[in-house]
Amino acid sequence: MKNRIISAILIGTLAITLLAGNALAGSDHIKIGGLFALTGWFDSYDVAGSKGFELAVEEINAAGGIDGHLVEFVIYDTTSDLQTATNLTNKLIEQDKVDVLVGLNDPNTDIACGIIAQEAGIPSLATVSTLPYTQERVGDTAFLVPYGDNVQAAAVSEYAFRELGVRTAYVLTNNTDEYTIALSTFFQAHFQELGGTILSLDQGDLGYEYDENTSTDFSPVINQIKALDTQPDAVFLGSFTDEGPLIIRQLREAGIDAIVLSGDGLDDLSVAQIAGEASNNTYFSTHVNYSDPVTDAFIEAYRAKYSEDPQNAFAALAYDAVYLLKYAVEKYAGGDYSPASIRNALAQVTDFEGLTGTISYANGNVPTKTVFINQFKDGESLNVTSVVPEI
Repeated sequence: MKNRIISAILIGTLAITLLAGNALAGSDHIKIGGLFALTGWFDSYDVAGSKGFELAVEEINAAGGIDGHLVEFVIYDTTSDLQTATNLTNKLIEQDKVDVLVGLNDPNTDIACGIIAQEAGIPSLATVSTLPYTQERVGDTAFLVPYGDNVQAAAVSEYAFRELGVRTAYVLTNNTDEYTIALSTFFQAHFQELGGTILSLDQGDLGYEYDENTSTDFSPVINQIKALDTQPDAVFLGSFTDEGPLIIRQLREAGIDAIVLSGDGLDDLSVAQIAGEASNNTYFSTHVNYSDPVTDAFIEAYRAKYSEDPQNAFAALAYDAVYLLKYAVEKYAGGDYSPASIRNALAQVTDFEGLTGTISYANGNVPTKTVFINQFKDGESLNVTSVVPEI
């Protein structure tokens, strides 16, 4: 995931402005600000996302743009750092004069940057963050392209309970991030509603704090599982791709053969590559089924441009974000490309068909979408089913 995809990598306070044609003049066009973590701990998600984003813009511009106007865009590397991301958000709004933001990294970054954008009246389309109460925390300019954590956690719990026969689960959570905490909390609640049992010691389940430079031994929390009187049918991981594969491998080395369940935080082929065979009994939620023919043209174009297949679903989500913007503006903006008009146009979307499913903002700024369940098997990420959860 360390490959860089832009014609030049410009980190921190530098940016790239890419146009599919001559320089644009006037204000009769849309300028998109892309906030992606091209370096740092979050790059396993956002490098793929930035590739999907750039591919979509190039395709749209090659076909004549949005409403006949070429799209201008600026990409900044947030370096997976919250302060850098907020500084760059201000720069995009105040200096680059963008009309809409796309990307915005993890939920913590999305909320911090989203608040800045809200105050300036700039709409944002988050392509990785799945925190379902983002709009309540930020305001009405913040939209998610993916479903919320409540939806994916419900889908995983329903699949585990009904299809895998899981009746008991242990929840192991990275307690340093709001995403992982929310995901685990939603899973635990829905799994219990289905009739499942959450196992814990008297003092409660232990989460863990992860630091990529120091945290490689997870035996303290794994020993908590081994100490249970009854071993769980499944271990639910609220984790990211950095530590997730290490935990999975160490679970197997400790003799714990329970099914591993997780959310889209494990959606990257690097998990299977790092964990090896230990990842084979791992199921997780994701946003797209790359074996569906509807994605064939995207995969072919992605492969032609980058000489590789999409590493995860976030390439498709960012790709969808740009086409969603085009759809909303052309159908609802009436030729007004101001940020306020773009926000209102996005809010009216009820039937956008993307690679990652149908997007509707009829019930708020977080779409309720089909959840795809994948399994790691022999180094591959394979789709096993799709779930529309009962929430």
